[in-house]
Amino acid sequence: MKSDSTLTVPESPHLDARLCEIVFTSPDVERLGAFYQEALGYSGAISAGVWTGELSARRLSIREGAANSVDRAIFAVADEAQFRSLRERLDAARTPFESAASSLTFSDPDGNRMSFTLPDGPIAPRAEPMLPARLQHVVYASDQVPAMVAFYRDVIGFAPIDIVRDDTQDLTSVFLRCGPEHHSLAIFRAPRRRLDHICYDVDDWNQIRDWADRFAGRHIPIRWGPGRHGPGNNLFFFINDPDGNWLEFSAELERVEVPRAAGQWVHEERTLNSWGPAILRS
Repeated sequence: MKSDSTLTVPESPHLDARLCEIVFTSPDVERLGAFYQEALGYSGAISAGVWTGELSARRLSIREGAANSVDRAIFAVADEAQFRSLRERLDAARTPFESAASSLTFSDPDGNRMSFTLPDGPIAPRAEPMLPARLQHVVYASDQVPAMVAFYRDVIGFAPIDIVRDDTQDLTSVFLRCGPEHHSLAIFRAPRRRLDHICYDVDDWNQIRDWADRFAGRHIPIRWGPGRHGPGNNLFFFINDPDGNWLEFSAELERVEVPRAAGQWVHEERTLNSWGPAILRS
């Protein structure tokens, strides 16, 4: 599908929300849960075949299914007014959704399931010290980037903040925000529809180092990085979990406190990593 070179871009999102939980699927729930518990510090257990883990600012569930796949991404909206507005936009767009007292669940044009919920109470912090890493964004690979961006912009209320195009002006990556952080969702062009990665936000460069040392001590290699992204200007590195899911650890992500026109970027390695080599999805 050709991209729209005249993509309409609002300067502010209509949605105020944050990513709060990921639900993975895995052919080996116990093994994947053990990885997140030991390597990332989750406190988790299996009940009725589903592993559920919690840690301050991190929630994760794992249910049986295919590897390298997300059953659902869950965002918490800021308040009841935001929840009602989202429901009205879904109704107006005639987008089918499941509704409960405090959640709305629907599928995007690629079939990714998304839930938006009213915020609940914070997870109680663990008594022992643990490196901070807040679940911050999710990225999907898609073979229909324009349709995906239009859905999240027009129906859900995200605002594109940085746009990457190739030399024919086709969209290759679009970063979307739903609050002051540079992005909580991104869509990357790729030959097939799939999860690209999830990201954990840490406080600073020293914690990038500390997490890398933690993984080194567990013989978990860095697969890409350290580096610095162009869009978002954040420091990063990537690892894989046992199912092959990409996990990003990121620091110093740009904040956008006022309305801002979307940035325009060229599809090249330097855009995704100003420090060196990049992994281009297309």
